[in-house]
Amino acid sequence: MKPTEHNAFLNEALETLNRIYKDNKHLTQLKWFLETALQRFNKDYLNSRKPQVIVLGDDIPAEILHAVCDDPFYVLGGSLGTAHWADELTPRDTDPFSRSSLGWLLNPAFDLTENALIVTAVSSDSRRKLISVLQNNGRKVAALDIPPTRTANAAQYYKEQLTALAEMIGKHTGKHFTGGNLKHAVKRVANAHYQRQRFFTAAFSSGNIISDEAVLLANQCMYFADDLEGWCTHIGALGAELEQLCRRYAFPKNDQPSVMILGSPVVFPNYKVPQLITSAGMKITALADSLSLGASVAAPKIKAFTSAGSLLQQIAQTHLKTIASGARVNNEGLYAYFMHLVRQLHPDGIVCHILKGQIEYDFELPRIEKAAEELDIPVFRLETDYQYQDMEQLRIRMEAFGEMLTQRKIVSDKRRRTA
Repeated sequence: MKPTEHNAFLNEALETLNRIYKDNKHLTQLKWFLETALQRFNKDYLNSRKPQVIVLGDDIPAEILHAVCDDPFYVLGGSLGTAHWADELTPRDTDPFSRSSLGWLLNPAFDLTENALIVTAVSSDSRRKLISVLQNNGRKVAALDIPPTRTANAAQYYKEQLTALAEMIGKHTGKHFTGGNLKHAVKRVANAHYQRQRFFTAAFSSGNIISDEAVLLANQCMYFADDLEGWCTHIGALGAELEQLCRRYAFPKNDQPSVMILGSPVVFPNYKVPQLITSAGMKITALADSLSLGASVAAPKIKAFTSAGSLLQQIAQTHLKTIASGARVNNEGLYAYFMHLVRQLHPDGIVCHILKGQIEYDFELPRIEKAAEELDIPVFRLETDYQYQDMEQLRIRMEAFGEMLTQRKIVSDKRRRTA
């Protein structure tokens, strides 16, 4: 391919996908996910996609979105190429997610926003400024305000905010916000979360049959796929393939140290953090970030005579309780989810991934470190961005962390055998 600015954007995705394909050639069901992710970086596809609704970030309940829009288009950052496109629109110290997301929406290569309503949550100062930049460039934006507390008044206010947002989206798409549409959306999202959890269980118990990067990609394609049901079908097929391989063949037990990634979400195509973890001889056992937290939320209970108002109240209360947001002083939902995973999976170490500028995750770090210290789990803080110049420096630090975990694991196993 002739090197151009747009090809640099595409090649970033190809490099990650080629690495995933090389490490997982034996998994036939992975092909759909590779193709789905690559499609997101295809100029022709992006110019023809013309989404009605673009979702900036992962802060809005999926049930609300799917009740008034069949196929929302998620923008989650992740791309160094799109971050470069936003260089002239943002200050130099803007966090990578904000720059990359803005580049997805305002760039010289394709226009996703032509007929779109961009919806997002006002979850940080950076997000508020993004909204302003988009509006100043003539884009239509609907914003959801997230209350900073979890009082009874906050829950009612949040419910009203969700109702207003849903009605605005419905007016744009022509799909009205009704009780029937909301119930159907709740069932769709609940099935997606069930399939995701089933896949994670199969993947994390299958040793090295599937690489960590492939697990992340398959999971994140839930946000990239044009059809949620299609993703559910394919993630189920991939999980079934892993289960079948585990039953058919005797794979060696994985004795690598297990780590949990906490903090800023790792988003395709920028998988340098899992790449560093793998190269240092460790295995990812769980993710504790806003993406995984949102997909772990229990589905609202639907009974025969459940009203739309009651269902919306459940969604508002549950989401307000669990959401990980920069609007909060303390993200109790993220901390509770972290503690649940630690007690369930007993990781050997924790990698706290902080994207430069996302200080909301740094505010969570002290009590995470305190809890980890009490459980005798080492914590490694890694601050980076979407650039690759720091790879070697980070690799040295990550290898030292991996070596420490390996030695601790050897000592622990010896004590267990002699006890």
